[in-house]
Amino acid sequence: MLDMKKYFFAAFVSLLLLQGVANGQVMGFREPIVNMGVKVGGSFMHLSSAPIRTSPGPLAGIYVWKNIGRFGVRLEALGTMVTHTTKYPASAYVIPTPGIDTETKASLQAIYLNVPLLLEYQLNENLQLLGGPQFGYLLSLTDKNDAYTKVYGNSEMLTKTDFAVVAGAEYALTRRKKLKAGARAVIGVTDVNNSTYYLVPRTWSSVALQLSLSYNIM
Repeated sequence: MLDMKKYFFAAFVSLLLLQGVANGQVMGFREPIVNMGVKVGGSFMHLSSAPIRTSPGPLAGIYVWKNIGRFGVRLEALGTMVTHTTKYPASAYVIPTPGIDTETKASLQAIYLNVPLLLEYQLNENLQLLGGPQFGYLLSLTDKNDAYTKVYGNSEMLTKTDFAVVAGAEYALTRRKKLKAGARAVIGVTDVNNSTYYLVPRTWSSVALQLSLSYNIM
């Protein structure tokens, strides 16, 4: 866990430094050392083995990148927001007690910060492949109807950190390749289950399909 936190901190600080370098080069009217862009899209997430359904949500963020020939390196900071809803009433996973709500499903809104560090490869003039590790951090998990909190005493159903592997592709939509459409799979490799559910598989992992549009600012 400590190693992943170090990865997240180093990657995020690097992103800020690279962004500052890029901005400084532009203000000085010189060719930027790195390029910068923005991204928007949607995230279709699933928690495997968990008794939970996840609704699609938006994603947005920034990235910096540098190409050398056909290869390149990209560092991103992406925010995503999804809603996790239990498949059954929240109290279905505890021993029944008098007065407990046996009907309401828990609905929790999650906001994540994801920091992928990706290697790029230009397959042809318009198509680009990319892949690499990603560190995710759960910024907030809000119990929208208090159903989970009333049963378990808190809304901490998921762990704060998640390490994943990213693989995907982007296709240039314009001649200058500033606007691109992308699709990627994000496969979690760590257990994100922080619940006290019993008679439920203890290990949950995150899986996501992300669709996006990105625009190179410089």
